[in-house]
Amino acid sequence: MDLESELRKAMAEHTAEASAPASLAARVRHRHRRRVARIRTTVGVAAVAVVAIAAVPSYRSLDAGPVSASRTPTSTGTAAALPPGQDRTPAPGPSRTPRSTDGPGTGSTRQPTVPGTTPSGSGGPIPGGGASKLPAWVTYMPSGLSAAGPCATHRSGQRSTTTCRWQGSSGSVEVRLVRGMGFAGPESLAAFPTVPTPTTVRGRRAIMTDRPDTGRQIAWLDRPGVGVLVVVGGAARAQLLRIAEGVRP
Repeated sequence: MDLESELRKAMAEHTAEASAPASLAARVRHRHRRRVARIRTTVGVAAVAVVAIAAVPSYRSLDAGPVSASRTPTSTGTAAALPPGQDRTPAPGPSRTPRSTDGPGTGSTRQPTVPGTTPSGSGGPIPGGGASKLPAWVTYMPSGLSAAGPCATHRSGQRSTTTCRWQGSSGSVEVRLVRGMGFAGPESLAAFPTVPTPTTVRGRRAIMTDRPDTGRQIAWLDRPGVGVLVVVGGAARAQLLRIAEGVRP
């Protein structure tokens, strides 16, 4: 007898007296039913998930049309809606020759005003209806005065003096605009026959004095290198400070 036969015989003798309990078959059937139920539950849940995932793209595709149609068109959409071949660039308008009254930035080419000259359109009319126009740097003149002639510029060394004169029923006014270097103060602009009275012109230190010819004068340094002397006579004496305040070189 070989080894295999001996093993079979030993196993048969060992299990001959063994018997299965009566509840074994019931327990086997119960476990089988639980396994089948668990498999069915798993398959059902997976099927529901697959259906839900497949439904999302369909919902988005159905919802995209109505929502986009109800939105307000943007600027991009408006541009895309233009007929082919048309752009949004406005057609150039007719060219216009700039007028002398146009302000800065409108194409006007305004020439700068040089002290001592009275170009057409510069300055303003003399208050009170005077026919003459003021230089751009003189903004006030009493009524009843007219320009005695064009402003004149005289040079002496490193200084230049521009003198403008007006005269009429209100008296006379002379304005001197002095440019140069080395001014020690308003006292350097002219000779003062009497003791001057200190005053101010637009916040700048000035000196004022009477003249032997019944006139009155005032002088001040408007800024470094620029001085002003105003001489008045007749009824214009009462408005000396106002005339000086209107000189803005």
